[in-house]
Amino acid sequence: MLLEFSVRFFVHQIYTGPQNLLYSNCALNIMRHYFGTDFHHVFVSDFVSDINYLTSARGQYVFPLYLYPDKTEGKLLDEAASKPERTQNFTPEFLQATKEALGTEPTPEEILYYIYAVLYSPTYRKRYGEFLKIDFPRVPLPSDLEQFKNLSELGKELVELHLLRHPSLSETEIGFPVSGSNTVENVRYDEEHRRVYFNKEQYFEGVSKAVLEYQIGAYQVMAKYLKDRKKRELSLEEIEHYRRVAKAIAMTIEVQGEVEKVYGIVAMG
Repeated sequence: MLLEFSVRFFVHQIYTGPQNLLYSNCALNIMRHYFGTDFHHVFVSDFVSDINYLTSARGQYVFPLYLYPDKTEGKLLDEAASKPERTQNFTPEFLQATKEALGTEPTPEEILYYIYAVLYSPTYRKRYGEFLKIDFPRVPLPSDLEQFKNLSELGKELVELHLLRHPSLSETEIGFPVSGSNTVENVRYDEEHRRVYFNKEQYFEGVSKAVLEYQIGAYQVMAKYLKDRKKRELSLEEIEHYRRVAKAIAMTIEVQGEVEKVYGIVAMG
């Protein structure tokens, strides 16, 4: 039997104030329960996010990796304010259990990456699907350090992809070959040619159906991005952002396949 912890009990605090994400940090964004068929309701952020970041149905919970004391007294954006010392947002009980399970104490980042990889495992989501509808996720700790390290490395890739920091995103194969007004009118998909049209002439090319339909939270990311900009002219920055996000999602799907190979062993432990 694997040791399991509810995400709620990993940490000292859920999000308590903006100071935690105005300095160098990373936060896990999770729903306590959700509506729908499948679980897609987990993401990562390094900024103060909207309460409807994952869905408009009900609010999300934010778990910062590090906690910063609120000593700036209303001067959170003042560059002159010294950066306060941070503390990791894990309980001593959880850290002790992790150390005993692995025989060593991993870094806070390694723990976050491991949790993130597990939460992106299709097998995990299916196995715990009914439980995820009613409470915070429960994450198993492997007894094997190698498994932990492998999943942590894959989780790091996912985090870098989702924060658009991954070095592979500096170039993208998603094409934008036709110039025009750049105005979003009617969004439609040409599956045969893998094109996402947003007006009669213009389209993004090289977008697979799996990428187009990929969900984070309650939203199909690529479709929602364009629909939210209907009747607007896309800027060059928005066009480039769409292309990078499409590649990030394509790579996410690939990394999830690698997570499955490792998590399958953990799940049978």
